[in-house]
Amino acid sequence: MSKKSIIAKLLSEEDISVVQKKTKTAAFNVENRELILPLWKEEMSKDISDLFICHEIGHALYTSKDMLDKMIDRKLDKSYVNIIEDARIEKMVQDKYLGTRSCFTKGYNELLSKDFFGLKGKDLNDFNLADRINLHFKGVDNVPFSSVEQTWVDKVAKVKTEDEVLDLAQELMNFTNENEESQGENQEQQSQSSVGSDEGESLEDLRNDAKKIEDTTYDDNQSSGSNDEGDEGEEEVETQSSSSQDTDEEEKTEAGQDASSGFQGGSEYKHSATTDLSFDKSLDDAMDKDAKDRVYATIPKVNNKVVVDYKSVLEQCKKHYSVDKKYSESKFITSTKSEITKFQMDSKKVVSYMVKEFEMKKSADLYKRATVSKTGTLNMGALHTYKFNEDLFAKVTSMPGATNHGLVMFFDWSGSMQYNLSQTLKQLYNLVWFCDRVKIPYRVYAFSDAYEGTPSYSRVVSEETLVTQNPDNKSDLDVSGFRLIEMFSDKMKKSETSDAMHYWFMMGEYYGGYRNWKDNGYPMGPPKNLQLGGTPLNHAIVAAMSIIPSFKTKNGIQKVNTVFLTDGVSHAVTRKISGEDINGYNKDSYITDKVSNTTITSDTKNSRYYSGEKQTTILLQLLKKRVPDMNVLGFFVAGSGKAGIVRREIIQEKMGLNWSDMDTLKKYQKELRTNKVLVCKTQGYDEYYILPSIPRADENDEEGIQVKENAKTGELKRAFAKFSKSKILNRQLLNKFIGQVA
Repeated sequence: MSKKSIIAKLLSEEDISVVQKKTKTAAFNVENRELILPLWKEEMSKDISDLFICHEIGHALYTSKDMLDKMIDRKLDKSYVNIIEDARIEKMVQDKYLGTRSCFTKGYNELLSKDFFGLKGKDLNDFNLADRINLHFKGVDNVPFSSVEQTWVDKVAKVKTEDEVLDLAQELMNFTNENEESQGENQEQQSQSSVGSDEGESLEDLRNDAKKIEDTTYDDNQSSGSNDEGDEGEEEVETQSSSSQDTDEEEKTEAGQDASSGFQGGSEYKHSATTDLSFDKSLDDAMDKDAKDRVYATIPKVNNKVVVDYKSVLEQCKKHYSVDKKYSESKFITSTKSEITKFQMDSKKVVSYMVKEFEMKKSADLYKRATVSKTGTLNMGALHTYKFNEDLFAKVTSMPGATNHGLVMFFDWSGSMQYNLSQTLKQLYNLVWFCDRVKIPYRVYAFSDAYEGTPSYSRVVSEETLVTQNPDNKSDLDVSGFRLIEMFSDKMKKSETSDAMHYWFMMGEYYGGYRNWKDNGYPMGPPKNLQLGGTPLNHAIVAAMSIIPSFKTKNGIQKVNTVFLTDGVSHAVTRKISGEDINGYNKDSYITDKVSNTTITSDTKNSRYYSGEKQTTILLQLLKKRVPDMNVLGFFVAGSGKAGIVRREIIQEKMGLNWSDMDTLKKYQKELRTNKVLVCKTQGYDEYYILPSIPRADENDEEGIQVKENAKTGELKRAFAKFSKSKILNRQLLNKFIGQVA
């Protein structure tokens, strides 16, 4: 479909998309600028697909929504308008793009061979004039016309405007009525039965069936402006009352959504072009009605409103924690400030270790890629060896240019994180201090749907809360219901970083259950805007596609490391158009990033947690396509409750195990118990660290080996082994992470 979309964009000279949906016929959605192809029982050939694309491009270029409204107002038969309009726009497309002529010829020849127009076993002379004009312009050879009828063929070939199409359709209808008797009894029989079913359906029944199908199609594709009166029966035009006028208005609304190959609306007319109706029925028969519907969505460009900058956060926190407090609350503020200061002192060795590992790994990589070459300068120290040594020139080792690193971290600020907030924040602080030490530009964002003015993902989104630059693009994913709260930045002053760490630490202690409140003060809750909420991880990934490229450009970064830390599955992102769910089990979703020109589809067959988790994998893949020079790392705090127990279902899902593969499951469970981390590479991340809980960041493994005085050799060995194991475990996660960054 991506290749067809490119062709469609070139031909239409605008940014349109080619999609396949559960629809009756090919159509062009004028509102969403989508060229829609049906889902077939059997895959249609390239020739037919090309025909439909070229045909609907004609509608996109030359057919307006107003034309459909005019047709309904004038009570014109849709088949007459459709035949003449198709001839007009197809001629204009072929004149504009000469290469499309073969697409029309080959496509219609194949459709004729499949009897899409209901010609099998019938005499062309038995068809009315409109039908024969339709067949002529569809490429049927030797269609019989009288001299008078030929003038109508010539008139159709010459129409240039929409108004001329409507006028000619009216004239042709009048001519057909005036010459009703000349059509003969065969014609009347043909008009009543040529597209009938085996049960002998009347033309009126078939047209009503087609109307129902079309109504269903439009209900699937149109925006929230659809009318709920579509299931009411239509009255005859001649007997229309005020209530039937309402039906006309409904038809205008629905027809205005799409300029399709089969116009909706029009009057009841006993001489309707049966070949046009037969074509619609053939398309309906060829459609796969049992197929899953497809929903297409695009990645929006997120604007700056999605980010709450750190200055605003600091201002809110300062105001919240600086007002007059009770003694116990003031003591809490003072005590937590002291804890942060002590923690920073205790963490110096951990941070130094991270810096050392980073520099070692970075240097090792540089030397691995180093090259040695000769210079034009004599090595004076080797001149005395000239009699037996030909290599008298000095050498130089060329080091490849060092890569400029950057780090962007997205932090889960959801309610389920409360038990792990305190330790997680401490690990985060170590990471911030590490970045400051090695001069790596960084940003840390908390993703939340609880910020004031941010609608929950389950509520209606107002225009004021939109955070995308093209809010009118109905195909975009809706990411309005969340915000990125900037926690830390390398742009912060040292004092601002210190204040921010204190504020966020107080929030972590509050939610984590401050145990020493009797001695150290009663914990205060966070500012209103910074309360814990849901888990809009997928929203954050979409926002990252705009934020990270900007971050790279502004800081001159060659390689960025993007980290997502969460303890749960994201709720899914919906499509903007009426909040359409793209994650149902009865649908296949196709998400497109127009920047990288990449479309990734869901695989609903193999995922039990499709609605949010499968979408996460898709979005991460698109993120890596958008930003090629990037590591994407994930930290998943999988343990439930304070004990940090990881359910086997989580291991099976994350590691891609079958339910019957118990031996592999037990192996992973043992690895998790032993190493306190399980590395997964099946979730769209370069590395995904599954953790039972966040390890203590201030745990000092440098205190030495704990043994009693006069210990025997065996006791020393066991103590040393225990110390070494503890040291390895405490630093295992840091080693893995630093290795990826370096």
